[in-house]
Amino acid sequence: MTKKGSARVPARNKQTFLQGAIILLVATVLVKVIGVLFKMPLTNIIGATGMGYFNIAYGLFNTLYALSVAGLPVAVAKMVAENAAARRFRDVRRIHHLSTLAFLVTGTVGTLIMFFGAKPYVTFNKNEEALYAVAVMAPAILFVCLTSSFRGYYEGLRNMYPTAVSQVVEALGKLVFGMLFATYMMDKGMTEYEQLGTVFGKVCASPEHARLDVLPYAAAGAIAGIAVSTVLGTLYLWLRHHVRGDGITQSELKNSPMPAGRRKLMRSLVRIAVPVCLGSLVLNITTIIDISSITNRLSTALAKDSATILGMYSGAIPFAMEISGVPNFLYGTYTMAVTIFNLVPAITTTFGVSALPVIASAWATHNRSELTRGIESVLRITSLVAFPAGCGLFALAQPILLLLYPSEAAAVQIAAPMLRTLGVAVMFVSLATPVNSMLQAIGRVNVPVKLMLVGGALKLTTNYIFIADPSINIQVAPYGTLICYAFILFFSVPILCRSAETTISLVQTFFKPFMAAVLCGFCAWATYGLCSKVISQELSTLIAITISGVFYVVCLFLLRAIVKDDILMLPGGEKIAKTLEKKGLIR
Repeated sequence: MTKKGSARVPARNKQTFLQGAIILLVATVLVKVIGVLFKMPLTNIIGATGMGYFNIAYGLFNTLYALSVAGLPVAVAKMVAENAAARRFRDVRRIHHLSTLAFLVTGTVGTLIMFFGAKPYVTFNKNEEALYAVAVMAPAILFVCLTSSFRGYYEGLRNMYPTAVSQVVEALGKLVFGMLFATYMMDKGMTEYEQLGTVFGKVCASPEHARLDVLPYAAAGAIAGIAVSTVLGTLYLWLRHHVRGDGITQSELKNSPMPAGRRKLMRSLVRIAVPVCLGSLVLNITTIIDISSITNRLSTALAKDSATILGMYSGAIPFAMEISGVPNFLYGTYTMAVTIFNLVPAITTTFGVSALPVIASAWATHNRSELTRGIESVLRITSLVAFPAGCGLFALAQPILLLLYPSEAAAVQIAAPMLRTLGVAVMFVSLATPVNSMLQAIGRVNVPVKLMLVGGALKLTTNYIFIADPSINIQVAPYGTLICYAFILFFSVPILCRSAETTISLVQTFFKPFMAAVLCGFCAWATYGLCSKVISQELSTLIAITISGVFYVVCLFLLRAIVKDDILMLPGGEKIAKTLEKKGLIR
């Protein structure tokens, strides 16, 4: 960033925790809506089998994207926030330059490893048809790393707008180019079959076989669109930085002490970044384990007793599919549930991202009251979002899946029980990510890594032992996720409170939101049951979600689950708080 660019920006508008969270939350909702417009039609086009190929690659991308959203930027944001709080703005600028260089190198190395490692990766997973999807994803690693430097820099300066806008830019790019490339490959393959009886040179016996053979290419097309979207996100952040600057004024730079040496800052960055990046994998550790174990262990289960598995899913498995393709198909149905499950943690991750610079600044300046207030607010607000979402998924698993995947009714019958279990798990994973961000903000960067390793071991053990049992097979995968995150959360919250030397009200933070959420879930179940008797399932689902949402808000106020501090952090919070106090709804 040039001096000229920084001089054009007179001051920085620092955001409070909740203001930053709202900015990121709005962006996340937009991103998820756009994501629905991408993945749901894509699923209806390429089916569970195509989504199996897609998600072998997309699961890896989500892990890398988690590093971009809540991993690598955390290390940069923590150092920037601490130095900005100490008014060491020359250090702040130098941290950005060093992190950009470091992430450029790691991104390039990661891209090469992914490209040349694609073949052994899909071979290990016994899913060779996913090779094209994994290979075309490789360039995304480089651009994901580059976005990390910019996002972490602005988040550390408590400006969430660049991160928010770049996420929306990426989502739009994914929608446009992903659907364009996937549809093109699908049409090209089927047109070739109609004209020549082949799909990309391979002779096909029937239209059903041709469709199955074109799916790996269509999935690769969708992944190529995602790779393009990461380029667009990086380009936006680069242009914004060079046009609008970072808000650090010439006066602030002039009055700042001499910066620390590059080598010292780089060592500090690496020392924080490595455990933080490992810790950020908590959100995606089950995805990584599922990718590396489900299709593999399902193949083992089929070798033991294929008749039991084929009997369990009779009518759902495509009749033209060979038995070797069944593991990928079942994995694809599982990812239908996981896609919905991931919506909630994606929202609560924004709370952790927004909280980190606030908590880090309070910790660096020894402001204990601000630290305690921040931790309580993050845990309470996350609970207010995670608990009703989890209960809602448990109560309406099948109706929600049918609403989103109307052309995959058979696969929904397999996915619905798994989504119910994931509904319980989502409460734990949604809280685990912000807790880990706060641990990282107060310097306990190794704690999430250690807990992740144990939780991941529990998940891997569950998958390895029970998925290979033909009578249980893939249905056990969500239970492994539940066990993993429950363990992580039950240990991380006490460690956070002990390390920060603070106490929280368990009743106000967890119990009241949970009770309101249980009532919300019961309301959703009852409303759907009544409405589905007289109107369509789709409309019944939407009505049940709407009514239960309103009922939940009413329950929150009746239980006094929302406190004044939460309202005050909102834009215009003082006026809202006064109005609610007059009505006796908060205290």
